[in-house]
Amino acid sequence: MKYIFKMPSYTYAQKAVRLLVSFGYKCELKRREGDCGYDLFTDKNPDIPKLLNKYNIPYTLQEEEYN
Repeated sequence: MKYIFKMPSYTYAQKAVRLLVSFGYKCELKRREGDCGYDLFTDKNPDIPKLLNKYNIPYTLQEEEYN
C-alpha cells in the first residue's frame, strides 16, 4: 500500500522529496492535471507524515492506494 500526499505547490513538493530521500525513503512526484499542485507517492509508513509535520511541509493525505 502507498500514501498519496497532495502537495500545494512545486516548491513544497520538492522540499518533501529532498527531505524524504535524505532519510532513505523512496518517493515519486507527479503533477496533478488541471491543478498547480503535485502528488507525492510513498510507501505506507507512519513516520513519513510525522517527518513532514516536523519540518512544516504542508500536505493533505489522500486515501491510500493499493499496488
